[in-house]
Amino acid sequence: MYLRTALFVQLTTLAALAALIFTACASSESASTEPRSRPAAEEASGAGASGPDAASAPTDEEVRARSYFIRGISALELDELERAENHLLRAHEVLPNMPGVNYALSRLYQEKEDLSSSLFYGRRAVELAPEDKWYRLQLVEALRASGEYREVIGHLDTILTHHPSDIQVLYTKARIQSSQGNYQESNETYQHLLDLLGPDRSIFYQRISNFTRLEDTDAIIDELLKVLELDQGNVNTLLMLSQFYLEEDRTEEATKMLEKVLRRNPKHPEALVNLADIHILNGKWDRAGDLLTGLVGDPEVTLSNKLEAVQYVLSRFSGEVDNDSLKATAGSLIDTLLAAEPENGMTHAMAAEYYLAAEESAQSLQHLQRTIELMPENEAAWRQLIQTYYIEGMYDEAIEAAHRADEFIPQDAFILFFLGGSYFLQDRHEEALRWLSAAADLPARPPFRSIIFGTLGDLYATLDDWKKADTAYEEAITQDPENDMALNNYAYYLTERGRRLNEAKDMAARALELNPGNAAFLDTMGWVYYQMGEYEKAKEYIRASIETGEASADVMEHMGDVYDKLGESDRALYWWQKAYENDTERTHLRERLHIN
Repeated sequence: MYLRTALFVQLTTLAALAALIFTACASSESASTEPRSRPAAEEASGAGASGPDAASAPTDEEVRARSYFIRGISALELDELERAENHLLRAHEVLPNMPGVNYALSRLYQEKEDLSSSLFYGRRAVELAPEDKWYRLQLVEALRASGEYREVIGHLDTILTHHPSDIQVLYTKARIQSSQGNYQESNETYQHLLDLLGPDRSIFYQRISNFTRLEDTDAIIDELLKVLELDQGNVNTLLMLSQFYLEEDRTEEATKMLEKVLRRNPKHPEALVNLADIHILNGKWDRAGDLLTGLVGDPEVTLSNKLEAVQYVLSRFSGEVDNDSLKATAGSLIDTLLAAEPENGMTHAMAAEYYLAAEESAQSLQHLQRTIELMPENEAAWRQLIQTYYIEGMYDEAIEAAHRADEFIPQDAFILFFLGGSYFLQDRHEEALRWLSAAADLPARPPFRSIIFGTLGDLYATLDDWKKADTAYEEAITQDPENDMALNNYAYYLTERGRRLNEAKDMAARALELNPGNAAFLDTMGWVYYQMGEYEKAKEYIRASIETGEASADVMEHMGDVYDKLGESDRALYWWQKAYENDTERTHLRERLHIN
């Protein structure tokens, strides 16, 4: 029952033109047989002769004008627009008050995309024949093409006053109402169509689309139930209903819909995943696992559907990594997927994702390596492999993998950063500077660029190149003002040099706001106060750092320095001793501790 606008316009145009041709022919015949009366067909179409005496016989000029009119509309139907324009304008010169000529010119100029002219002639045709449906419909199309929707509904309502059951006009009105955001009014028009036509699936779905925009879930469900009455076994309708029931937390009804789907198609992936989701929400992990394991292990199910099911469970597990039952379900699915698709790269990528979430890095690395063997252009796998090596302190492996990755994904800021970082942590400063600088020159999101520049700041500080260190830290903070590590490290190195202590204090405070309880950050704040001569405040923060249980030998040495300034020599010796025991390479402490 649904007619697209283009088809509707074509049909209405052909009908109107047929009427116009008939009118012109009838006018010519009547002119010879009844010169003193207006032809009946001409009166019905509103195509009257121009001039002061409409009842008089047409002149030779008017007859020629009507001939131009007929030639013009014939050319228009053949898409010969220039010829059509020439004939129709010549007809209009003599018959400016003939509605059909104005209608044809309106359509012609709409075809030529001269919308102002199209509107001018369309409005004139309607003025001359206000009750004519086809003329008004042409004006509606010209208004829509011009984006002038304010008048459109009024013209359609005028047509419906004379033709209240016109299905095509009602469809047009409903669609325009919806396109203008008048969803409730559109649904009222669609309901009028349903009253005329009876239950119709396409109209129900149009109403559902409007209710969706109105965010009226109850109404959507009611409409879907009406669709379901037309076809009790429609799987798509059952799935849609189940989804909306889930959104309303009506899990019992959702379960019934999904079970109906599975009775018709026991291997339907979406239904299985959604039903498993309901079981997961209810804590029925075994039932969820059984459903999805059957799906993943089934050789007839497509790989894409298997991956979708496994990815769904992995996403749930990554958000609840402490849930042992969910971990077991996800692990079982991974094992089943690996057994079913052992040579697929995405299978191993998902296995790597699972083992990363489960904090089993060795297994994750194994599957990442297999992923890039099978899919050497998988950028995400390369990045995750190199990052995992880096996090695990496997710097040689990270460096080797990063150089291999350059063959497949060259000039990648992420990979070059971890390559440079790995060299840095191996004290290979020249190589570190080369690759970190290269990473800084590549496009990346501001938060990541901030990390790159912050690491460059750390490297320059290690090299005692303070001018470049300051520049790098400032760029890091500009790229991401909430980069707590850059704020802390910049504050610490300024403090070490006794420079800009108030700024250093502000940066250290901001770092602690962003990451409270960080042992290194607490020590930095304490060290700022130490350099400012506020030793009690320094002791407070450095003690807090030690109490985290994560304090380094640096922090312990700082505590000794604070007690020394406070005149508590025994406490100072105690903490210097602790620092030396934790790091015997601090040979400068031997003199303080009187160690030979």
